[in-house]
Amino acid sequence: MASRPLRTLLLRASYAHFSASAFHSGPKSLLARAATRSHLDSMLPQLCVRNTAKVLGQLDILLPLPGLKGLTRLGFDHSQASVQDLIEAVRHADTSLRVVEVATLDGTKVARTVRLGALTSMAFCLRLNHVNVLVESDKATTDDARLNEEDAAFASVKAAMEKDRRLLLPLPEFYRLCHNAGAEKVVAAKWLQELQRRNLVVHFDRSRNPQLENALILRPYNSLDSEMYNIKHYRRAKEREVAALMTSLTQLKQIETDVHVAARRLPNAQKWVALTGLTGFYGTLMYCVWDVYSWDVMEPITYFIGFTAVLGNSFYSTITKKDPTYSNIWQKRYAERVHVLSKEREFEPAELEELQGRIVDLRNDIMLLSQWETTDADNQHLPIE
Repeated sequence: MASRPLRTLLLRASYAHFSASAFHSGPKSLLARAATRSHLDSMLPQLCVRNTAKVLGQLDILLPLPGLKGLTRLGFDHSQASVQDLIEAVRHADTSLRVVEVATLDGTKVARTVRLGALTSMAFCLRLNHVNVLVESDKATTDDARLNEEDAAFASVKAAMEKDRRLLLPLPEFYRLCHNAGAEKVVAAKWLQELQRRNLVVHFDRSRNPQLENALILRPYNSLDSEMYNIKHYRRAKEREVAALMTSLTQLKQIETDVHVAARRLPNAQKWVALTGLTGFYGTLMYCVWDVYSWDVMEPITYFIGFTAVLGNSFYSTITKKDPTYSNIWQKRYAERVHVLSKEREFEPAELEELQGRIVDLRNDIMLLSQWETTDADNQHLPIE
């Protein structure tokens, strides 16, 4: 009988300090836990196959389809195919399948518009009715793709540093450049060692000078060898000057060609007019000799015509003090026309000759500087005694 008050005290204590939910779960909680456990169990992969495609983005797997005996090979050769294409290919291979889904390892369904190039970069789950098949990519293919991505990122960083015209590059800026390319600090440190091995940069990481320790020397051979740098810089400056002069030379040559083409038109027209006049004059004389008058009548007339022309030219040259001899009238008219058109178009032939001579001198200087660079580069490989 003494145990009854003690049992009452225990019941009161349990009622006062503990709730019923600490020992019992309601029906809704049990259903939620059961649904969660069922969902997790349904997403656990039961089979595992390997994607044997050698190129990232392609698919080549052997699937155990329920409606077919043995293994069925399924492959896609282009990375632009989508998850929808994969599902349709599986359904086409086995028409007895009721459920065909693609999901991630945590059970999230993959959208049917996702490309295989993105899907095959990770492991995914292919649900065939109630069977979950885990598809894993070949490790060698994944590693090759990762290496290719690192090579492309390293090449972009290297190209950016080669385009930088500064002599010094701050070290934080280099790490920021690598970070933008997708490389972490550990990978960036390896890239820095590779750049130093290729003699593209120099980093004095053990220098006591903090400014030198926190900077990279770009193009160390040119930066540290001032004489060689000046020669190369001088040569490149002359090459740029030659390129600019060549543009001016092309324009002047085009103007010269236009001037000479236009200058030929007037002398040619005068030549044909003179030939036509002479032909008509002698034709008239012949007509008068044979059809109108006799040679006895026309002979003195022809003499007087010649004498009059000679005397007229002599008096004209004497009075005007001009050259009475014309070795080639066409050339004289042509030269006069070239002179007139050159003034109209502000073209100086002497300027063209001077420009051509300057270009020749600059090219000789460039050739000499290039020989010096080649000689100096060859001396770099000689052993130091």
